[in-house]
Amino acid sequence: MIYLDANATTAMTPRVREAVVSAMDARLANPSSAHWAGAEARAALTAARDSVCRLLPEGFTDEGIVLTSGGTEANNLVLRGRPAATIVTTAVEHPSVLRPAQASRRRVVVPVDGRGLVRTDSLREWIPTDEGELVVSVQWANSETGVIQPIDEIVRVVRSVRPDAFIHVDAAQAIGRIPLLVQGIDAITCSGHKLHAPAGTGFVAFADPDEDRVAPLLLGGGQERGYRSGTQNVVGAAGLGAAFEERADRWVEACSAMRAMRDAFEGAVLDGFAGATVNGGGAPRVANTTNIRFPGLDAMALVAALDQRDVACSVGSACSSGRPEPSHVLAAMGLSERAAYSSARFSFSVLNTMEEATRAAGIVVETAKGMA
Repeated sequence: MIYLDANATTAMTPRVREAVVSAMDARLANPSSAHWAGAEARAALTAARDSVCRLLPEGFTDEGIVLTSGGTEANNLVLRGRPAATIVTTAVEHPSVLRPAQASRRRVVVPVDGRGLVRTDSLREWIPTDEGELVVSVQWANSETGVIQPIDEIVRVVRSVRPDAFIHVDAAQAIGRIPLLVQGIDAITCSGHKLHAPAGTGFVAFADPDEDRVAPLLLGGGQERGYRSGTQNVVGAAGLGAAFEERADRWVEACSAMRAMRDAFEGAVLDGFAGATVNGGGAPRVANTTNIRFPGLDAMALVAALDQRDVACSVGSACSSGRPEPSHVLAAMGLSERAAYSSARFSFSVLNTMEEATRAAGIVVETAKGMA
């Protein structure tokens, strides 16, 4: 199998797997216990939070990290924890942002241009100026196209209109793939399994460890400083920390390798199948992702055919790709229903090789031509 669906999930690397097994073998106790075994478990959680901070913007500390079961819970904690707020978001967000936003007091959906980018020159018009709680939630990189939003400019515009706004960024597809250097963000959310950590891990990173504008979703023993009650997943946290440490240690090598594979694959497919184009190709993109439109083809049929030939890819977000509707992301970019239905996503990780990228491109082109 050539696995080109890293934006859906990634396998643990040997280093992460070793950290998980070591934590399991250590039989770490409940971190809330007062005895020495509980203290060891608490130390493991602190180490994981420290590792996470290596990939976050300057100023985020371990004290602001709230461990969760993944990105969906993290996004819900930030957004559902503000039920009286107006939520401003974009038309291309992940469902774990769009759905909570629908449940808010008021929702404002900012459109994107044909490249999938927020138009910062007109963003000011979409920011409510009336009094009341305001949350602005924008993804850093899109899971379907890999398009990177201009977060620095978005933050600047929002702060110029509403300095009091709570700014949240979903960095699930960006962290470990681009530098997160922007200041002025109140909360960053992430899912561990997009970066080779175990599934069931994630976090909210608050710029202010004493953030009091977000209410907890889960009530109970008051773990995670009251934001997220429930006994922490210490084993998962060990894997999360190892994954972030590994990427921080091998940042340049990892991103360069993914970009080289993606570019080689993308170029070969575009050269080999007449009329193929890249959705969002004119915008900045993360190094590992390409979303290719195959005119005249049914992408779901193409994905199924490639699966039969041991190439795994997808037609969009794994959280919604099983549905028959066309991608809301591609529709927001102005693609027709027919064009959206002819688009497939291919996403690489550091576990892929250049030989796989080249071989997969040949299989994709051959399969697509056979269906044309």
